[in-house]
Amino acid sequence: MSLRNEPLDWQVNSEEAYVPVYHKGDLVGFFKEEYINEIINYLNEDDVLKKALKIACFDLLQKTGGDTSKVNSLIKKYIKLSERPKYGSRAIALLLKERQKELDLSDAEFTKFCDTFKVSPSELNNIYIGEPVNDNLLLPLTRILGITKDRLIEVRDGSNND
Repeated sequence: MSLRNEPLDWQVNSEEAYVPVYHKGDLVGFFKEEYINEIINYLNEDDVLKKALKIACFDLLQKTGGDTSKVNSLIKKYIKLSERPKYGSRAIALLLKERQKELDLSDAEFTKFCDTFKVSPSELNNIYIGEPVNDNLLLPLTRILGITKDRLIEVRDGSNND
């Protein structure tokens, strides 16, 4: 139950080996009892976060004088920005940030590290701001990231499935 005694959207009846799961009163599936609490907590938290995002986007549109009927398109925009990029410069930039964290280097140290592999600070910055990654950077980036050239090209250009 929520604070206002409204039933939560996701609920469970845990008297059986496979526990039925209900969404807004409708049976949607069955899960093993050992996983059910974590799953239900996640799903209810996800619903709360989606509602909060909708309220925040609506408030933003109201305060900026925007069209409040466009709230759903604004939500989609923010969700897309929040998703992990699968390809392109943003995906390579994320791989670089993860590599920096893996090596436990500060920004300045990582910039110097990349420079030793022939990726200049300005080229690194261009990747971070989303500029296209040139072919001449592929080999140095594979060394920095520790991945194959084919994998890096796939990340840069996207696979056929994207």
